[in-house]
Amino acid sequence: MSGTGANVGAFPSGSALLGAGAVIVWNDVTEAGREQFYDWHDKEHIPERLAIPGFRRGRRYIRPGHSPQWLTLYEADDIDIVVSPGYLERLNSPTPETTRTLQYFRNTSRAVCRIVNSTGSSTGGHMLAMRLGVPAAQCEAMCDYLRTNAFPRALALTGLVACHLYAADQDASHLRTAESNTREFDVPSWVLLAEATTAGAAEQARALIETPALRRLGVVVRSDAAVYALEICRLALPATASSN
Repeated sequence: MSGTGANVGAFPSGSALLGAGAVIVWNDVTEAGREQFYDWHDKEHIPERLAIPGFRRGRRYIRPGHSPQWLTLYEADDIDIVVSPGYLERLNSPTPETTRTLQYFRNTSRAVCRIVNSTGSSTGGHMLAMRLGVPAAQCEAMCDYLRTNAFPRALALTGLVACHLYAADQDASHLRTAESNTREFDVPSWVLLAEATTAGAAEQARALIETPALRRLGVVVRSDAAVYALEICRLALPATASSN
């Protein structure tokens, strides 16, 4: 699998995240498919994903009136889980409801990621989500700036409780499966998430992160970065021990 060239350290202890790997999805849904999307995503899709060994938590956020309107984050033990045979089997055997619902998806981004840095031990009901691009030669400098400068300043804000930087694995993200073939999607190279207890704190964090100093490193922040509000959070059920 190919990544971004940045050094990815061990998953930090005390992180608000529940694993070092993730699948992160942005999407819109046409008005005709909105009710079906909610029924399918709440009752079938999230539980199905969390039934895969190694998946730990699924969260979906919304920004009404924004495009893309929804942000979904699936956390897993590590990136091997999100390219595991069990996960790929699900992607290659979509349920009828999955196939029917995905036809309503628009403006989709999907990234299979590994954590590069995670600071803060709480989760928040509001999530700043930023998709980043940066020249390969500047990846390390960007990571260092965020880790030592931008993230500590953001976390000093009242209401800002965690910052995470993910690097997308391009090979894993572009794997073609029966499910991915149902829709077009792009793959961001880097994903920055900041969790907050208030929307205002998340907006303030954006102002502290998206600065001239970041741009001087060649970092491009997509213009559709936004603060989303939590709609649903579901944890994976613990595995039950087999009885003798």
